Amino acid sequence: MRSLPRSRASLTVRLMLAQAAVLLSGLVIVVITAVLVGPSMFYQELIEAGHVDEADGLGHLEDAFRSVSLTASAIGGLSALGIAGVLTFYLYRTIGRSLASFSAAAGEVAAGNYDVRVTSAALGPEFDTLAGSFNEMAAKLSAVDTTRRQMLADLAHEMRTPLASLEGHLEGVEDGVVELDEHTTGILHAQINRLERLARDIRQLTAAEEGMTRPQLTPQDPRHLAAQAVAAIEPEAAGKGVLLTARSTGPEIAPVPLDPERMGQVLSNLLENALRHTPSGGSIVLHTEHTPAAVTYTVTDTGEGIRAESLPHVFERFYRAHTGREAHRGGSGLGLAISRALVEAQGGTLEATSEGPGRGASFRIHLPRPTG
Repeated sequence: MRSLPRSRASLTVRLMLAQAAVLLSGLVIVVITAVLVGPSMFYQELIEAGHVDEADGLGHLEDAFRSVSLTASAIGGLSALGIAGVLTFYLYRTIGRSLASFSAAAGEVAAGNYDVRVTSAALGPEFDTLAGSFNEMAAKLSAVDTTRRQMLADLAHEMRTPLASLEGHLEGVEDGVVELDEHTTGILHAQINRLERLARDIRQLTAAEEGMTRPQLTPQDPRHLAAQAVAAIEPEAAGKGVLLTARSTGPEIAPVPLDPERMGQVLSNLLENALRHTPSGGSIVLHTEHTPAAVTYTVTDTGEGIRAESLPHVFERFYRAHTGREAHRGGSGLGLAISRALVEAQGGTLEATSEGPGRGASFRIHLPRPTG
């Protein structure tokens, strides 16, 4: 059986003992110096000053000198030791209480209470930095936990429809009410694909929102990324009868640090979203604007538009409006949320504007150029 570790003195006691040892050592050195070295130094000074006779007659005063020096050293040293002990006790008690509060707060966080915070003990910038770092850690853990809980709730809600469809069709096949023909298997495969897409997008959004997505920034030509995104979706747009074009304005300026894979995904998401809500005969434009301060991508369509009350919510996961763009669900409902998270991970912003239902919408990516 492994023996239990011996109890140790608290930090306050150990620090006080260390401080007392230092002070006592200094006091002993002062006393030795005053008793043994002081009289001989004093005697030598008299001889060098030409007071040989007086020096020879002062031998009897050495004992008095030692006594006075010892008494003065004892009084001064013990007083200094007492004052230092009181101040040391106060300081280290303060440090001990501060560390105890950190320990208690860490225990709360470990138990799942991410709302706990610690206050600065006013012991210097080091403790202020420690308190700030702890509170920042607790806040991030709280945000991650909130995201997780919300994600699980959203996921459970979104899975109900495809799962109910699968269950209904399978029960119908078992009961002989529904034929297991090509049409039925197509529905089953579609619902399975929807669940797979939902799981993939959930994983990607969680990684992006929790800061686990590390963009690989390399100098890129924004126009080249836009041309690639348009070329990828152009056949689908042509099949639907929607005109898709890319335009670029602004002077020729040096490339911009971007993650080509992530930014290509964002542009594809925005173009697919625009195509999903633009009827045949409509148009979609991907406009790239260069300025010395920033690069801006704007995806504009002539589709269904967005109601004013829905605009603040279009980037929320699984957001639905009863009319307009969100009424027709072709994706997982996470594309815009993923896009915003990926843009922000690269130091940019993504916003949506619309003049209302039936008047199209625009999604604008703003990417500041690095300075210096």
